[in-house]
Amino acid sequence: MLILKCTAEVQKAIGLRKPQLADVQTSNAPLGHWYVHRFPIGKTQFLLFMSESTLLSFVLHQGRRQLNAQTLPDMFLAGLQQLLSMKGLDSGTIARTLAPYHTGLFGKTDCRKTLGSMNDLIRCYTVIVEAEGGLGSCNLTDIIMKLNDMPQRTLDWATSWDVARAQIERAAPP
Repeated sequence: MLILKCTAEVQKAIGLRKPQLADVQTSNAPLGHWYVHRFPIGKTQFLLFMSESTLLSFVLHQGRRQLNAQTLPDMFLAGLQQLLSMKGLDSGTIARTLAPYHTGLFGKTDCRKTLGSMNDLIRCYTVIVEAEGGLGSCNLTDIIMKLNDMPQRTLDWATSWDVARAQIERAAPP
């Protein structure tokens, strides 16, 4: 089951109220629950999705599509599928990884350490986009790939990709 742990900014953007937020449950998904935050780069709104257990992350341009409780999970699934595909995982592995996420709930963020990691990633995404000349001239795909290949102190200096790959392999049927 998917629990998208939304910051207050995202809760407000999609119209979630406190009674609609689920209590956190243990995840049976290989990449665990996901944190979601909305932030601007220039005048453009982005959504950052970050795995709670692996710190694997990707950003999506919010676009003109209405952001609500129905569209957010769809955006997440499409973004995660694309990320795993770009990393070279086969379609069967991607399908197994995504299967637990086809049902889900919303929750609130509940770990300061994970929020700190998320805020660091937001700063990294913003700084790199601006350093590469802004949204019009940067390669967002390359930035996502680079940040997921960056060693993380919180992961004992492993990369998000390494931890995610290990968890996906551990969850694969024998």
